[in-house]
Parts: sequence; structure tokens; C-alpha cells
Amino acid sequence: MDDTTSEQPEEPTGSAMELAADDGVRDGHPLGMGGEELTFKYRAMRSLFRGSIKSAHRPTVTGVTNVPKTGPVIIASNHRSFADSIYLSALSPRRVSFMAKAEYFEGRSIANKFVGSFMASVGAFPVERGSAAAAVKALEMGEEILRSGGVFGIYPEGTRSRDGKIGEGKTGAAELAIRTGATIVPVGIVGTEDVMPVDANFPQPKSFAMTFGKAIPAPARAHPAGPQRRELTEQIMAAIRALVAEAEAERAAKRRR
Repeated sequence: MDDTTSEQPEEPTGSAMELAADDGVRDGHPLGMGGEELTFKYRAMRSLFRGSIKSAHRPTVTGVTNVPKTGPVIIASNHRSFADSIYLSALSPRRVSFMAKAEYFEGRSIANKFVGSFMASVGAFPVERGSAAAAVKALEMGEEILRSGGVFGIYPEGTRSRDGKIGEGKTGAAELAIRTGATIVPVGIVGTEDVMPVDANFPQPKSFAMTFGKAIPAPARAHPAGPQRRELTEQIMAAIRALVAEAEAERAAKRRR
């Protein structure tokens, strides 16, 4: 995989109206839910995080041109580290809104305040984990983001992998795509489990790879919907597994050189 971090400009672009918006919230919702409106806070925070990530980790980021420049998009990725959402938000060519644990927004520590500020600036929203009602609410907010033409990030496995293996995908991403017509872009992430190991307090100066795969168009809803959701979910998971396997093979080959 060739390094394609240069495929997109270092800073996001937007209309004069988008770049003028600087309050971060509209109608009670983060601006990420209003059609890619880029606030000054977002631009500043993203530039800071992107620069520090590139300097500390020298990531290999490929396939960014596979992300459609406009329209609703679901970023569907494997999940190996707490830092995945931060790195995806900083390095994606478009603004990505994620659901994130509520404690990241509570500012109980300096680190939480810093991360929470960045997550809020990119349109992330807090979710109380372990609640079925909260999970439903999160998908409803994801649907709102997509219907407004934004980009919603989701981990189809539903949780972080502790051993690097990719588990069975849940059907939430497929259902959102079918409901909204959003394009799905599978993403494979490798190495972030070493950058930010489980229970680590600070990231380690190690590299990682992030690959944006070929876009998967959303199918028209079929009846019954259950088999269609499962089939699309398997397609998404197969794409993610292939991206991860390719990235792991390349990293292994580089270590042998």
C-alpha cells in the first residue's frame, strides 16, 4: 500500500459560511450533524492532533480518496484501541462524528478534558455504555447525522478487540446504510493496540496503519429486511478483514527487511 496521506489537503476545506461558524453547536447538536460545517475550533483541534499524530507515530494512511467528498458516509472500522476514534477523526479526509463514552466528556482529568474537547469539536456525542436505550439513541443520532449529509463512524463489532482478532459484526451499520442510503467505507486499522495498549495512560511512540477501503453502496431495502442486513454486514466485515490482513502482511514484510 502506498502512503496516500498527501491525497487530501493538510487542512479541511469548506464554504465561507462553514468556515465562519465558530460556536460549535446548532439547535442543541454538535455542528458535525449539520452537513460538514467546519468550525474554527474543529480546524484548530484537528490540525493540532493531526500534526502530533504524524510526528509521534508516522502513520501509514492509505485509500483516503475512497471516501466520497460529499453525501452521507458511514466509516465502518475494526477497533483495537481507545485512540482509534481520535486517529480516525484526525486523519480522515472528512469530518467524522463518533459516539464516545460519556466519561470522556466529563473532564475528570486533564487528559479527559483535552480528549473530550477534541471529540466534541469533531461532532462526537456522549453515550452511556451498557444501556440498550442508549444504544438505540446513539443509532438515532447516527441516522440524523447521515440524513444531514454527514459522516458517521461506527465499529460494527460493537466493542474493542482485546486480542486483535475481528469478531462478528452487528447489523447497526447495515441498517443505517439501508435506511439513509449512506455509502459505507470499510476501514482497517493495525498497530493502534501498540500505540495505546489496554489500560495504558499515555500513547507510545509507535507507528500504525490505517486503510480506507473501496466504498460499498447502500442497497435499496428488501423485504424481509433481516437477511439483507446480515448479508450487508458480512460484506462490510469481509472488507475490513481483508484490509487488516493486507496491512498486517505489509507491516510484517517491512520488519523482515
